[in-house]
Amino acid sequence: MNVKLLLAAIVAAVVGAGWCAGAGATAAAPAKPELDTWSAKPSLGAKADTQIGLTLPSGAAEAGKMTLYVPAGYSLNPGAAPGTLEGHVLMFTADDFAAGDLRAVNPGAYDNTPQAQACAPGQHVAVWIMNFTDGLFSSQTVTIPIYIDPTSGDETALGAFKLQACLPLAYEPSPGGSPLGAKMRGLDWDFTRISNPSAAGNYVWRGFVSNPDTTGNPDPTTTYELRSDMPLPAKLTLSGSLVLKHHRAVLSGRLQTPSAPVSGLTVRLYRLGWDGWTRVGSTRTTVNGSYRFVHPIKKSTTFGTAVWAVGGCSGDSTAPNGCVNETRAEVDSPNARIVVRRRHA
Repeated sequence: MNVKLLLAAIVAAVVGAGWCAGAGATAAAPAKPELDTWSAKPSLGAKADTQIGLTLPSGAAEAGKMTLYVPAGYSLNPGAAPGTLEGHVLMFTADDFAAGDLRAVNPGAYDNTPQAQACAPGQHVAVWIMNFTDGLFSSQTVTIPIYIDPTSGDETALGAFKLQACLPLAYEPSPGGSPLGAKMRGLDWDFTRISNPSAAGNYVWRGFVSNPDTTGNPDPTTTYELRSDMPLPAKLTLSGSLVLKHHRAVLSGRLQTPSAPVSGLTVRLYRLGWDGWTRVGSTRTTVNGSYRFVHPIKKSTTFGTAVWAVGGCSGDSTAPNGCVNETRAEVDSPNARIVVRRRHA
């Protein structure tokens, strides 16, 4: 139950398309630009879906370019053959959305194209293409390259690899492609071939976002930084029991990680219904990461919990406009089903 990064649930609520009904349908839009991360298996050395989400509030300036820095320790293979499926992508505006695949292509084909040179000058060790084919603006061709290189020099302090992508604007042609007709509000990358680091630690993903200038090109003077911390390994447990006499479900669990504090974090409780996940409560972890809910129940119900956090940035930033926001990666519990058996007369 990936709560926060299933932004398609928000999209479905806006456009009424029902593309995906996840617990994220109850998530509020961020007050500031936000970078969120999630791992399907936040254990050491695991090969697991890793999701990275950029979300912009309605009042924020357009994002003309994002450079994502992959923390050292993650395994990323830039030498995959053209056509290799690297993951999946989702983009949405206030009214529309589209989903598609992320595939490797021949990087040499982008060495001298005006689009590539306006976005990320020079040659690149790899290029992946975001190819949006499913959704409400799929009637137009939306293909966006991601230019991938290992970092060098001072950039090695930011990560081992950098992924540069120029993004389509609302009404102006740009290195991100043709106009969408509305401002992009969010972009999710679901990487399926990345493996987690083998050493315990708090791994910081960094996104450097630039607004466009009056010609549609990314303006480096507007660049700001977004961060998301992913403590590894991490685990959120959940178990439940039924107090039949009082029609209550008692649900409890614990957040466990050696790589970051576990006290005082908000835990959200979700209930699965016919229309997807609904947030039904929240609490905070105790000093050892434990939490507990007592929730009314009338019939057999499936519950899940999730932990993430948003806060101020720690430390200085090399971005011209500093660091705007720092989140903590979402950790999800396994589901717990509480069974209510009917009494027979």
